[in-house]
Amino acid sequence: MNRRFLTQGLLYFILGIVFVFFAIQEVNRSGWGIFAYIIIAMAAIDFVTAFRMFYQGLRKNQTPSE
Repeated sequence: MNRRFLTQGLLYFILGIVFVFFAIQEVNRSGWGIFAYIIIAMAAIDFVTAFRMFYQGLRKNQTPSE
């Protein structure tokens, strides 16, 4: 796996986990408000970006280099 894609994927994955943690805290504190939905949307975007980075890194490894 390409190291750059792995590093970026891990960063986005960690950010997604942090946003999920903040969303759980927000829901426990004040219920399902608009801010909780925004935080969950940001976490979802981070998780999708992380998986795309991991996939891109795997795809780069499988192509033969000349």
